[in-house]
Amino acid sequence: MNLNRRDFLSQGIAFGSLLFVPRLSWARGAKKADGARTLVMLHLRGGNDGLNTVVPYTDAEYKRLRPGLAIDRPLKIGREFGLHPRLDGLAKLYKKDRVAIVHGVGYPKPSYSHFRSTEIYYTGDMGGATAHARGWLGRAFAQKKSDAPVRAVAFEDEEPLAFSGAPGGVVTMRDFKDLKLPAAARTAAGLYRDYDNDEVAGRASEALSAARRMASLKPARGMFGGSLGDGLSKALALLRSDIDVEVIHLSLNGFDTHAKQGGAHADLMWQLGQNLHSFQEALDSTDLGARVTTLVFSEFGRRAGENLSGGTDHGAAYPAFVLGNVQPGFHGRAPSLDNLDDGNLRYTTDFRRIYATMLKGVLQIDPKPLLGAHKPLELLA
Repeated sequence: MNLNRRDFLSQGIAFGSLLFVPRLSWARGAKKADGARTLVMLHLRGGNDGLNTVVPYTDAEYKRLRPGLAIDRPLKIGREFGLHPRLDGLAKLYKKDRVAIVHGVGYPKPSYSHFRSTEIYYTGDMGGATAHARGWLGRAFAQKKSDAPVRAVAFEDEEPLAFSGAPGGVVTMRDFKDLKLPAAARTAAGLYRDYDNDEVAGRASEALSAARRMASLKPARGMFGGSLGDGLSKALALLRSDIDVEVIHLSLNGFDTHAKQGGAHADLMWQLGQNLHSFQEALDSTDLGARVTTLVFSEFGRRAGENLSGGTDHGAAYPAFVLGNVQPGFHGRAPSLDNLDDGNLRYTTDFRRIYATMLKGVLQIDPKPLLGAHKPLELLA
């Protein structure tokens, strides 16, 4: 379809939704702010087995519950707990005081459905149907207005529900080259200027400039591997650019380990540890190390005992990781293996307290209107 200039302008700035998949803000402010901080969120999709990630190696009940899956030689990081032996990269960061581990993350009356539990984590909503609910980060962005054209980037196939409800500034893509500018958009600023609207023309130019800069980026080089390495290398390139982004979201799939868990989980642990180590070391080589916080979470953990297929089924509580300028070590109380809830670990830390910590300490947003009485944890330095 061909549009003349007036027809094009009558569409307003609708072409923005086509340019920047799916939404880019049309406000000024692409320049990186002094001291700007970024939250990197990594979702371990499928439900990570927390007991074989952070191993309670001194607990005899652990080996009784898992005669075939128990880790015999974890990487000891404390008198009671160790990391999976393939998490060597994460263990190195732990020794450098760059890792905080939060025990027993979950929520009351847990759902064992991947879809429902993911909805709960992405919205922070414990109520009923959330098909049209706004995400916890979308609500946060709406609460704290910003002039930045880009506030959040998800290296995903679809926009995460966590960003739903944001007033703009959200980009979802698999690769930088996905950001292609239609020919009509290249003259947008000039078209607006022809109609004596310098303010809107400036906004259009600012947004187009941000899109061009993102489209020209290349993944950062480093010791990255696998799908997670691909995502983190792009996140690192974006962080090194002059585009001020508040949140970056990515995922690692494969954690639904119902059968033959040992080898599959070990491969995921290596990918997680190696890539996080490369990412954090690259950040720490610049001032980004003081400005970027990484949160590693899952939608739930696995059951305490192994099943007959050499795997573990859907569970509840699990350990989360926070990397960067943190109060290092363990936080919260580890779930008891002697007091299970129908075979599941009982949660001891509500995940919304971690969100409150990220909102207040990283994004500089008051968490109380969004999360109510869930107070921040002392996770950040």
